[in-house]
Amino acid sequence: MKLRLGSSWLVYLCLYLFVDLHGHLSQAANILGVFPFWQPSPYQVVRPLMKALIKRSHNVTLITPAAVLDDIEGVRHIRVPMLDQQWHDMINSDQLLEFFRNKWTEGVMASALFYNISQAILGHDGVQRMLRDKNEHFDMIIMDTNHFEALYGLAEYYNASLMGLSCVRQSWHTEALAGNPAPSINDPISPMGYSMGHSLFSMIYNWLFITEEKMLESLVIRSAQLRVFKKYFGYSAQKFEDLRASFSVILINSHFSMGRVRANVPNLIEVGGLHLSETPEPCDSELQRFMDEAEHGVIYFSMGLDIMVSYLPESMQQPLQQAFSRVKPRIVWKNELATTPNKTDKLYAIAKAPQRQILAHPNVRLFITQGGLLSVLEAIDSGVPMLGLPLFFDQFINMDRAKQCGIAEVLDSNNLNTDTVTKTIQELLENPKYGFRAEKMSKSFRDRPMSPLDTAVWWTEYVLRHRDAKHIRLNKEDISVVQYYRLDYLLTYLTRVGFVVGVLLFLSFRLFRKIRAAQSRPLERQIAYMQIINFEESD
Repeated sequence: MKLRLGSSWLVYLCLYLFVDLHGHLSQAANILGVFPFWQPSPYQVVRPLMKALIKRSHNVTLITPAAVLDDIEGVRHIRVPMLDQQWHDMINSDQLLEFFRNKWTEGVMASALFYNISQAILGHDGVQRMLRDKNEHFDMIIMDTNHFEALYGLAEYYNASLMGLSCVRQSWHTEALAGNPAPSINDPISPMGYSMGHSLFSMIYNWLFITEEKMLESLVIRSAQLRVFKKYFGYSAQKFEDLRASFSVILINSHFSMGRVRANVPNLIEVGGLHLSETPEPCDSELQRFMDEAEHGVIYFSMGLDIMVSYLPESMQQPLQQAFSRVKPRIVWKNELATTPNKTDKLYAIAKAPQRQILAHPNVRLFITQGGLLSVLEAIDSGVPMLGLPLFFDQFINMDRAKQCGIAEVLDSNNLNTDTVTKTIQELLENPKYGFRAEKMSKSFRDRPMSPLDTAVWWTEYVLRHRDAKHIRLNKEDISVVQYYRLDYLLTYLTRVGFVVGVLLFLSFRLFRKIRAAQSRPLERQIAYMQIINFEESD
């Protein structure tokens, strides 16, 4: 009997220690993620976080397109094929060139796209069944911070916390959602037409540029989202605005070591490099041998996951190929075209490149890239200098900032010539300052108290533990303009300066009048004297 009792106590003790060490198991939450990306690269950021939350025993449901993200074990997937169709129609539309004509055309077309995506998600049969099921409940909604404000209604519908995950760089729109009202001219939503200069004229121009973006966002994009919001949830416009200010935490795919120090509020959390937590794909033996035997090092050339070589014009490919033949290092080229020779003594073409393993190889001396954020993060992590050939969206700003940090050079993709490409490659290879700065940035990027994934998980569970996270937000409504800009101190200062200036002006005026009066007396006497003389002569 005593043995049985002792065994029971031993079992209870083991269970207690297990629960104590893994307390998150008793706090498992229901989490709904909504990510309607059409390209595969953002899911490299989403996937490790979702896997980690599943490992922490949370229940995760994901709403995504049908053909982009592979199934994640333990995740309930709700696929929306209409999302694939929306993106496909935009990419193959004859109006795609109109998208890049000017900012207002871009804004109107983007607004229509965001409207159709929000409607496709909320109108999908699987999503509607989920909304009608009274047994469904969610503790948290995790969303991309793009312009899908209509979907914020899910947080109100389920009385759930709203958390953001930005897979791209930070913009003024992200800051506004986080309650970070610091004025900025350095973080546009779209860089199309944005000035990369640093002169006073560029600053004024960019202030007007971002002011125009804010007008577009308010008048065109947000009003379209409000219509979808009212249609599917029936909430008021005021509720729509309230939900925009309800993000508890926003995870940003950035890090201060990358040369962009921001004055962030506490709920903007930098997790740049989150996707690096996944095990990289290994190199095959042939590619490994090709890089190992590179006497003069290796140049790796890739335009990312989303840009195929077949899309690149000959005017861009020819100067690059000719420049490669003039430099000593071997070339590893991510190239899906079957017509390209797979391997020579100088060139190794590969359709699907294990990019992280290539960049981590000690013989890789230069990375030629389009400047996508994940590629830039991987190059920084490996300490490899870059040659940027940006084509669209955030690639221009990503590469411009890398250039400012001294770890990259940037060329105009539409105006390449062999001599310029060759000269730039040789400068990056032969000038040691690029490699030195890249290694220095890599050390700073890696040196953190927690890994990006652990940071993201900790803050996700922080929001779950503190459902009302208003204490880490700073909204414009919570602080007056006078307080935020310290106008009370400014007013006091101006009053003092004004008083002193007023006294000086008053004294100056009195002195002026006195001097003028003193100067006018002899003149008056002379005039009077002349009048007397004239009077006497007339007599």
